[in-house]
Amino acid sequence: MGKSVYRKFRWSRVVGLVGLLVSLTSCVSAATGLPEINTGPRELDFGGLKWRIKSSTAPVAPGPNYYSSSPEAVWVDDRGMHLTIGKQGEHWYATEIFTRSRVGYGTYTFTVETDARSYDPAVVAGFFTWDTAPEEFNREIDIEFAAWGAEDGTKFQYVVQPYTSPERIVVFDPKLQGNTTTHRIVWRPDILEFSSFHGRVDPDSPEARNNLMNRWTFAGTPPSEGRVRFRINLWLFQGKEPERPVGMTVNAFSYERWRP
Repeated sequence: MGKSVYRKFRWSRVVGLVGLLVSLTSCVSAATGLPEINTGPRELDFGGLKWRIKSSTAPVAPGPNYYSSSPEAVWVDDRGMHLTIGKQGEHWYATEIFTRSRVGYGTYTFTVETDARSYDPAVVAGFFTWDTAPEEFNREIDIEFAAWGAEDGTKFQYVVQPYTSPERIVVFDPKLQGNTTTHRIVWRPDILEFSSFHGRVDPDSPEARNNLMNRWTFAGTPPSEGRVRFRINLWLFQGKEPERPVGMTVNAFSYERWRP
């Protein structure tokens, strides 16, 4: 057998073995109901941005929780980006997405459809900036729906971390009028403002003021933009199991870069 023929034969055997291993992995995943092991992060397009999906095979922060990137856990359709908390096999899996590209100063506007009033006390929905560098508390700016384990119902909150300083957090009862809300974060070097509205609205329209739920302007100095990405997650506080699965749909998302 010539060298070139032998190399082709040997390579075909390697390819065949790799294909067999991939097939076996898929079969095992299907049989156990656990998420398939991916060679790289799964990505989805939404709101003019590309989003990566978090995945873990052991409990990790926040929570700690297991995180699933399976198409049954996170997907996009004509209603928007869907995130879930659901049980697969023996574990409950949370979900989290984050922008592949770095973002920063600008205006973030998003509409969310979820029955937050029926959330289990452990369920948290988060919309936030995050920098892996620890400076300025990871430049974390949050809008969150959560009860943090309390039995008095889900509240909404605005946070400029660290949340332990009272002037850096506002917690309020949203007095929801349905399951759909619109939120905006305006972040510039000189201003950091949060606002929330009932329903699906354009915050710039004159009609939006009739739907205003809450607004807060941070009195301190906004964090510098660093190298943040925007993240959205649906997870379980302290990893506590809920009574039932949970779903959340981000109907729309936009990021408008600030130009000095």
